[in-house]
Amino acid sequence: MDRGYRKGLRLKPDHKSRTTWLGLLIGSWIFIAILAWFDPFHIGRHRYEQPVREPAVTLITPKRGFADPEGVWYSGDGYGARFAVGNVAEAPVRYGTEDQLWRSSFATGGPQSLTEAWSLPAQAFIGEVGSAVRVVAVISEGYGQWSPDARIAVIDLPEPAETAMQGPEENRLVLSRGCLRLSNGDGPLVVLSPRANSVFIDDAGWLSVGSLSGMDSLRIGETGLIGTSALPASPAVEAGVNALRIQCGGNADVMVVDTLRRTPVCDLTPAQVAENRAAMNANQRAVTARMAGMRKEQIAPCLAQGRSEAECQASIPPMPPPPIDLARIPHKGRAPGEMCLPQSEVPAGKWTPDPVVNQSS
Repeated sequence: MDRGYRKGLRLKPDHKSRTTWLGLLIGSWIFIAILAWFDPFHIGRHRYEQPVREPAVTLITPKRGFADPEGVWYSGDGYGARFAVGNVAEAPVRYGTEDQLWRSSFATGGPQSLTEAWSLPAQAFIGEVGSAVRVVAVISEGYGQWSPDARIAVIDLPEPAETAMQGPEENRLVLSRGCLRLSNGDGPLVVLSPRANSVFIDDAGWLSVGSLSGMDSLRIGETGLIGTSALPASPAVEAGVNALRIQCGGNADVMVVDTLRRTPVCDLTPAQVAENRAAMNANQRAVTARMAGMRKEQIAPCLAQGRSEAECQASIPPMPPPPIDLARIPHKGRAPGEMCLPQSEVPAGKWTPDPVVNQSS
């Protein structure tokens, strides 16, 4: 019987179709996530990429000064004139705590503070050392990021150019016939990186290389920690390197000196370390006792309900470990074993500690 309406088409949900579409939706999101992660078309890397200039090696001829470095040997050219053929193979080690070394070594006539030194272009300072140093070779910034396969460095995924660090190792720079070399007079020639490209006469008269502070510099001939890397595989460095080999001769090997660092003298003696340890133990015991009292106060309401102490302890989250009150440690500074030279191993007369300031006066 027609009641004025017609039956419409009623579609029943198909469980199989719904599962298929849901699987396709999830699979598409997984595919998009994988595509974004590997980024084969480099769509998402543009904001992380920056152009890297192909590195180059520049030779600098230092000016002659009025003061000659300590321990430099000279020779004539056979025609009555002397020229830069300085030789230095050994120099006294500069001992000092980290604080003392940071405050020392600044060049005579050059920067007198780290702030002044860092304001120089690329932190470089080639002093008036031409009476001993024939030539100084420096490499431009970004040499460790440059790759022969791409002129773009990706910041989050750097591709360095075959310049794996081979240090820092204990070694020395020497001056041989006016040129900087590693280890000895026949060792590899040296190219200085932007982090170690200052050559100057320090406040004690010794020829030094580094970053103008005594912590990150070494005297020529002084044993210290030297980080080196290989030259980048770039044709642009060849011109400067070949000119360096022509001027200096000898061993054709060339290495980049990336970092220089002295090992500081430890601030603390074994007796001071023992006092610090005793103070830390006493502080630890006091804090632990105080926290135990606080714990008892926390579980007191639970115990009042007639529950066992074990149940009450388990019902309350554990308290964090007690902090160490560093203000109660009597002696501050590096202790033996913390990458420093124990005071007992410093040769007699080579180092003097800073005077102790009486805080009560």
